[in-house]
Amino acid sequence: MRYGELEVLKGVSLGVASGETFAIIGPNGAGKTTLFKVMTGEARCDRGSVRFRGEDVTRLPAFQRARRGFGRTFQMARVFPEMTVMQNVVSSLESHRRWSGLSLGKWYRYKPSTEVATEAESLLRDLGLQDHRAVEARFLSHGDKKRLEFAIVLAMKPSVLMLDEPTAGMAQSDRLGVVELIGRIRAERGITVIMTEHDMDVIFGLANRLMVLNYGEVIASGSVGDVRDNPVVREVYLGKEMVRA
Repeated sequence: MRYGELEVLKGVSLGVASGETFAIIGPNGAGKTTLFKVMTGEARCDRGSVRFRGEDVTRLPAFQRARRGFGRTFQMARVFPEMTVMQNVVSSLESHRRWSGLSLGKWYRYKPSTEVATEAESLLRDLGLQDHRAVEARFLSHGDKKRLEFAIVLAMKPSVLMLDEPTAGMAQSDRLGVVELIGRIRAERGITVIMTEHDMDVIFGLANRLMVLNYGEVIASGSVGDVRDNPVVREVYLGKEMVRA
C-alpha cells in the first residue's frame, strides 16, 4: 500500500482464526491504521488480497464488507452526536434488519417496533448505558461515547470486530472496564477480535496472538510470550525509536 511515493505497507501478511483475539502493535506511523483500512475496505491495497471466509473481498467497498460481518470502531468514537443514545442504537439495529431482509414493522410507524426497542434496551443494559438512553450522544463522556460506539457496532451482528485503539484517551479505570467488556463480548458472542492498541497491559490481557509492525513491515508475529521475548521487538520497544506501542 502506497501513499504517493511512500510505501506504507510492505508485504504484510497475516491470518486470523475464528474466535481468537489478534493484536497489531507498532510505533506511530508503522502502518497499523492503514492496514485496518485495507482490511475493512476504507482503502484499497496496491497489491495483494483480502480474503474473508474463503471469499476474495479485496474490491468490495466498506459497506459491503460490513454486511458480510465486519464491525469497526475508531480511535475517536464515531456516533451520531445530535441523536440520543437510544436513537443511535435503534438506527443501527434497523439498518441491520433492512440489510437482512427483516421487517421493521408497519411502514407508518414513527417509533421502533417492540422487537427493535427491546433489543436496543438489552444492548444498552449490557454496555451500562441504560441510564443515558435519552441523552444526546454529544453530551456523553469520552468513555461512554466509546461504549455507545460498541453498542452501535454490536447491533450490526458482526462476526469480526475490529478495534482501532479501543482505550485511547481513557483513564486507567475506564481501560480496565473496556478490557472486561471486550473479553466478555468475545466469550458470549463468539466474535473474532482484531485490534490495535498502545497499552501493552490491554494487549497482554486480551490477545491470543499478535503481530508487530515497524515502518510498514512485519518484524515479529506469534504468541504473546514469543513476541514479548523477541530480541528485535525488545530492541525496538525499548530503544530510541519507540517508547510505546
